[in-house]
Amino acid sequence: MTGQNDGKNIAYFLYCSSLLEEKTYQLYRSLADRTTPPLVKSMLLHIAHDSQKHSAILKGISDSIAKTEKKPKDCEKKLGENWKIILNLSKEITRKGHLPDEQMFPWIDKLTLLESTFGEEYYVLVQAKTLQYMTKEIKASYDIDLASIRRILASIIRDEETHMELLEDIKEIYAKRKEKKADHAPVVRYQSPDSWTKTMPSTA
Repeated sequence: MTGQNDGKNIAYFLYCSSLLEEKTYQLYRSLADRTTPPLVKSMLLHIAHDSQKHSAILKGISDSIAKTEKKPKDCEKKLGENWKIILNLSKEITRKGHLPDEQMFPWIDKLTLLESTFGEEYYVLVQAKTLQYMTKEIKASYDIDLASIRRILASIIRDEETHMELLEDIKEIYAKRKEKKADHAPVVRYQSPDSWTKTMPSTA
């Protein structure tokens, strides 16, 4: 019985993770629509499509382990803080129009932390003993071994690491744009500033 419960728990965790990755995909798409630099747009869309791919993979693994009734509303309990963060960020981005450069920095910081958390959770799953039960269930239907499942999850972890690198690159792009704007800002030079304190000549 313990093994079956473990299998269902993992299946449910992966199912909720697939929903979370889908919401993450939508968040990155929305963010890409609200920024200007073409390179930044393409990098955000790259991360978005990876997240959509992760969603499909995790759902496929979940459905292969256990066919249980899954309710999206219960995923908040399963995933905790990550679920709340994604929902809050999604609500926040829908209220915004175009995002100027200076407003992108806090978004990039939040997303970098989120990607790091995703990677850590998937890594914990790869190391978990219950992964062996998960593989046993899948192997019975598809003859896929433990090493194959670990490779699939490891590829997702590598993607999360790449996402953090891309977000750092995006942050650097905005930092350089900020420097460039500062370099081109108009400088007003006044002649003889000491004369400002002198008495104005009488017009009488």
